[in-house]
Amino acid sequence: MNHYALMLVSLIIPVLASLIEAMGSVGISERHHSHHDTYVVEASFSRALIIAMFFMGIVGIILSWLCTVGVFAADSVVVITFFVAFLAVMFAMWLAMRRYRVAAYDEYMDITPFMGGSIHVVYRDIERMEWSGLRSGTGYRNLKIYVGGRPVGMLWGVLDLEQILMRVDRYDVLARSSNS
Repeated sequence: MNHYALMLVSLIIPVLASLIEAMGSVGISERHHSHHDTYVVEASFSRALIIAMFFMGIVGIILSWLCTVGVFAADSVVVITFFVAFLAVMFAMWLAMRRYRVAAYDEYMDITPFMGGSIHVVYRDIERMEWSGLRSGTGYRNLKIYVGGRPVGMLWGVLDLEQILMRVDRYDVLARSSNS
């Protein structure tokens, strides 16, 4: 594959992400329905990832072109291949993040993880919830949910965890620590 085709791919990936975002965007990260609430990754975060994809695609094209005209001694195919690989990984990550959602009902919640099938968690079955990982941009860390002595799901810190915890209403099983 020549570097012109790879340059085209570096433009197609962010354009595809933009089209998917425009056609399938929920617009808001939290929806309240009569019988449940749904939480997804904020649209502004999703759009920021798309902007980063556009930026990296353009930088890759410019650097590859500069290698082609002899400004840099690097191989233009190697340079654009790096950027296309980066864009492919970022696109896959972006798609997975768009898929993640938590639907909180009165007695249970359904977690749709980044990959895999939906996880059904009945609130009364929760044995423990503990904070894990690094703090996200919201100031929260992730929250692991344990049922039957094993972790069954994760509430990621990029969601509105306060609202989800109020719906779950199981503060008795929420692990406390000085780091949370």
